[in-house]
Amino acid sequence: MGLVLSIWRVVVDVATFWRKKLLSWYTRKNPVKLWLELLRNAETFEDWEEAALHLDNLLGLDLWRNNPTSKYYDWALITERLDSLIIAREENNYEQLVNLLRSGLVRNLGNISVPKLYNRSFSGTKYLIEEYIAQVAESVEDISTLPTSAASGLYAHDKALTNQMKLDFIHDTRQAFGRSTLVLQGGAIFGLCHLGVVKALFLRGLLPRIITGTATGALIAALVAIHTEEELPGVLRGDGIDLSAFASKGRNEDGQIPAQQSLGSRWNTLMRRIRRFSREGYFLDVTVLEECVRANVGDLTFEEAYNRSKRVLNITVATDGQGAGVPTLLNYITAPNVLIWTAAVASNASSPSLYGHSKVTILCKDAHGNIVPWAPANTTDFRHWTHASYTDRDSPLRRIAELFNVNHFIVSQARPYLIPFLQSDMHGPSLLETRSKTTQLSAFLVRMVGLEIRHRLRQLDSLRLVPASIRRFLIDEQVPAASMTLVPEVTASDFVRLLETPTQDTLNYWILRGERSVWPAVAALKIRCTVENELDRSYQVVRKLKAGDLRRKGSMAGFTDSGR
Repeated sequence: MGLVLSIWRVVVDVATFWRKKLLSWYTRKNPVKLWLELLRNAETFEDWEEAALHLDNLLGLDLWRNNPTSKYYDWALITERLDSLIIAREENNYEQLVNLLRSGLVRNLGNISVPKLYNRSFSGTKYLIEEYIAQVAESVEDISTLPTSAASGLYAHDKALTNQMKLDFIHDTRQAFGRSTLVLQGGAIFGLCHLGVVKALFLRGLLPRIITGTATGALIAALVAIHTEEELPGVLRGDGIDLSAFASKGRNEDGQIPAQQSLGSRWNTLMRRIRRFSREGYFLDVTVLEECVRANVGDLTFEEAYNRSKRVLNITVATDGQGAGVPTLLNYITAPNVLIWTAAVASNASSPSLYGHSKVTILCKDAHGNIVPWAPANTTDFRHWTHASYTDRDSPLRRIAELFNVNHFIVSQARPYLIPFLQSDMHGPSLLETRSKTTQLSAFLVRMVGLEIRHRLRQLDSLRLVPASIRRFLIDEQVPAASMTLVPEVTASDFVRLLETPTQDTLNYWILRGERSVWPAVAALKIRCTVENELDRSYQVVRKLKAGDLRRKGSMAGFTDSGR
């Protein structure tokens, strides 16, 4: 009997062991699903990048990155130019290096910035493209750090350049390559995502020096552009943002703003706005907006902000059609003495149903530093930007391209009524679309239908057949050059947050949302902006080193001709 019991215990133990094994095997998460979850919930770029690299390895996408061939770009041209750059650098042939950089330094050489090359892998694009961009940036750095000579003419055996010759080369190359601008568009409280976009770009060294803002984006752009490189980290954590203007509107019975706002507090906010609309005819209190902007920006003018931070701030405004003398783009060139906070409020000016009939007054500083109304805007009523209809010539974005040699727009889109229907250009691979040909075909058809509808709406808008009341929901301003759109992922519950009073926790929440919209696009932005950033850095370095005035006493032609 004892033997039977012993055998039975062994059988039970074995059965229990294998039952647990099978259960754990059945319930354990697929590694791909596990890393996808970590990717979606990453709190930092480093965590996101680690998950992206693991996913590429598990799905075999790293093999795609290692294979340089693709029908979407001219890989043979890139390979040839990469080899030429490597040889020229190894042989210290700076004449050849200069010729190579000048002859083919364009942002989309060989179609290397096409989105299809950045939505195939999670962590990046072809290694060939990344290596080529790295070699170009290092070549520019080599030129800027060459030993300098006092003579303006050089012989073939000389390895030195004058500072003026280096300055001319980098200046001309930078002019030919073009510049980038970050465009922050709209968003209501979703516009706080723009802070996260700026933070992610800043931490990766990809934040353009030219920043453009519209509506809520104008507030964020102003906040960023007035601060120096040393001050920005504190601002982008939310520590440097004054939210006291909203405090009186969002306090509970104890006089405190709750960290987690309940459904009741959101309901009270909604009812307060409805009562204001019934009594006074508008929903939002523009005085709160003015107090918030002024508290954070102060009385700085566009010119003062530029001199302080060396960032170019652009704020777009729209008039009622009578303000022909008011530029649609305000910056340190078109409106140097205008107070930034008043321009930001004017950019947020909307229809009477939102902010009432309160007239927005743009202020400026006179020659004695006194704050006075800005004369060109005295007889102008400002409207919300979505009610504006620009021709190609009048478009603020086209004006930016003309003024600052901008040929690349990074657009952060946060309009609540458009976000559900938009997707970032660089969103990474979609596993859903690759599961079956049927799903892939249906997704393609949906995109084609969307593009067709958008095209027809633009045609109707060009004929002025789209009513202004619905135009704001359907028509985007045409971007006049290459662009990349960043769209934060939002859920249905996020729309309830439109009724929240901004707090520190709210800021942190939306900043993280904005950061996550940038991370999948970092690889593409590095390809597009690394060379531009190196040209900017080298230009500033050489400019500081150059002795004497900045007249063009020599040129790179003298350098290249001397070897003949």
